[in-house]
Amino acid sequence: MKELIAFDLDGTLAESKQPLGEAMGQALAGLLHVAHVAVISGGDWPQFDKQVASRLPERADRSRLWLMPTTGTKLYTHRDGQWAPVYAELFDDAQKQAIFTAFDASLEATGFVPEEVWGERIEDRGSQITFSALGQQAPIHAKEVWDPDFAKRRVIQADLRQRLPGLSINMGGATSIDITREGWTRPMASKTARCEWNRAGGDAVHRRCDLSRRQ
Repeated sequence: MKELIAFDLDGTLAESKQPLGEAMGQALAGLLHVAHVAVISGGDWPQFDKQVASRLPERADRSRLWLMPTTGTKLYTHRDGQWAPVYAELFDDAQKQAIFTAFDASLEATGFVPEEVWGERIEDRGSQITFSALGQQAPIHAKEVWDPDFAKRRVIQADLRQRLPGLSINMGGATSIDITREGWTRPMASKTARCEWNRAGGDAVHRRCDLSRRQ
């Protein structure tokens, strides 16, 4: 039987940026009785708290849940009665500024300007810089039709990869592009969860995984 099961969040456990439904929360609680579960997504911790952590039924064994915001560049686990960070692969200020500058240049060069925007389009999540084409608060119906075949974001992604070598630039959600340190992808986040779980020995003592595993 599987000991650790990993899920994406938006579009898998819940609609984009929406909280877990009651049935999904109960199903997740049931799964946590028989296995550890990692949830990986591009959102930051406040979004995870809103969508997952605060929506779990009382019976859920939170000690078995591994929440991995920002494409796994952060890890939160539940111990001593509260959620706490285990690690965070943060950008420094110079790296952030280089990414902001590249985004501005890329969006101007590629010319993708939506007719309507809801909220900020570029968000600093500490360990990940995220571009949301229609803004952070865009309604689901607008997001679903903007780039259903990924064609628009592939053009922006290709341009950004020329401007920001040495970083991971990946599409996430319905309209987003996420930039993290090199090597961070959802599959790698799954491997990181397994590594952290193995090093924790399945108990409440969490020790940092060797980052050289991503090389």
